[in-house]
Amino acid sequence: MKVTLSYQCEFSDIPKTVCELLGNLKENDIPAVVIEVQDAILSSNENNMSEALGSIDQARLELTKIDQKLLDYSSILAGYAKADTDIKMGIRPEEHLEKEEIINDQVDSSSESESE
Repeated sequence: MKVTLSYQCEFSDIPKTVCELLGNLKENDIPAVVIEVQDAILSSNENNMSEALGSIDQARLELTKIDQKLLDYSSILAGYAKADTDIKMGIRPEEHLEKEEIINDQVDSSSESESE
């Protein structure tokens, strides 16, 4: 079951926080993949194909989890970079929210019109 987690930190701490998350991924998640690949190699060498296939499948599942985390971290950093650029250009975050609300209202209105 997948859940959405909410995490708060200071805006200026976002790169550091993502760095910590990446470090955790490197220390905790990647070694699990390496172990599964090593198990697959050993099983293949011992001509135990069902064990090798199981280890390969497990490695793939672990890689999928890693990929999802990397996608999340990438999204966070992309949002940070955009917001940081906007702030430096003098665009207030509230202006984005107002524009998003207007766009969302327009999309909702057009969706309702199309469904009628």
